[in-house]
Amino acid sequence: MIKKIFYIFILLFSSFTFSQLSKTHYIPPITSGPSNADPIDQYIYISTPSAGDVNFTINTIGSTSVSGTVSNANPYRHTISNAGYSSFVQDPATTSRVTSDRGFIIEADSPIYVSVRLNAGNNAQAGALVSKGENALGTTFRIGTYDSQRTSPSNDYLNFFSFMATEDNTTVNLTSNNTSGLVIENFGTGQFPINNIVLNKGQSYTVAVKPNQGVGNRAGLIGALVSSDKPIVVNSGSANGSFSDGGGRDYGIDQIVDLSRVGKEYIFVRGDGADNYENILVVAHEDNTEVYVNGDTNPVANIGAGSYYIIEGDSFTNNNMYVNTSKDVFVYQGVAGTANEANQAMFFVPPLSCGSRGDVDNIPFIDR
Repeated sequence: MIKKIFYIFILLFSSFTFSQLSKTHYIPPITSGPSNADPIDQYIYISTPSAGDVNFTINTIGSTSVSGTVSNANPYRHTISNAGYSSFVQDPATTSRVTSDRGFIIEADSPIYVSVRLNAGNNAQAGALVSKGENALGTTFRIGTYDSQRTSPSNDYLNFFSFMATEDNTTVNLTSNNTSGLVIENFGTGQFPINNIVLNKGQSYTVAVKPNQGVGNRAGLIGALVSSDKPIVVNSGSANGSFSDGGGRDYGIDQIVDLSRVGKEYIFVRGDGADNYENILVVAHEDNTEVYVNGDTNPVANIGAGSYYIIEGDSFTNNNMYVNTSKDVFVYQGVAGTANEANQAMFFVPPLSCGSRGDVDNIPFIDR
């Protein structure tokens, strides 16, 4: 049941303002491990509102392609791998370098929905991300992960972000305010900025930190700025982690959108977890960003560019929360399907938009 709830939240929330329907989808790899975060079965799910057959091709970067058809009545599931590192899940030991054999570009002759799901850690963990299609493309992004400041993270916690180029000769720069004590995997104690990463179409780059390697790593990637001179697509989150202070952990991953598609007004629906992991992560892009909750005229926070504020679950009223800000922000929501910290997730949240309406038709194989 918990996986089902996570997928519904991710798919429906993402649909409200930036459509997931697209003829082209870019899926950068994620990274995960070790121990009970080791990846096992992994799948791509494809569906469409079209009653007729839609032809698609899953292009696995650096490998083979798979073609098929999908219709509204007949969604499609593609098995990426039954166990271990794959075209989707990258070994953390291979991060901090340009990668030419991970990720996917999925193309169709009519608009389709695409999501990727996986189990990990001998089925102790599960996660999913939803492709935003062509709406994922952009040049300015702010990263969100679990904030592990309140706990003593174990060695299977991993925070990361990854990006894929959609055009040749794309230059990407990475900067952050949170550099004190930050240790990036395979990058040593070197800190941001990381400049002039050059990628061709389909190539990707992943940055990962292990929260247990130092206090600076526990929230060190939150608010990091990813900027490029040509459109890229970004995944962000935690392959095992927690917003809470206990010993439970789970995946919290999603594909995000760029600055041009975020906003100042957001509404959230609470899940079934406790206050300390049913929460909202607000990431500022500009200085002097004021954060307001439930229509209060007094801000709960004033945060600077690249800084963040967490609104705890006790701010929900009748299981809903309204948040508005003085400037555009990137927002992530922590949510759970049970009152157990081990069953939590995090996903990227779109802003309110009066100009975007429509249905998600359909969410395939929601019970898998």
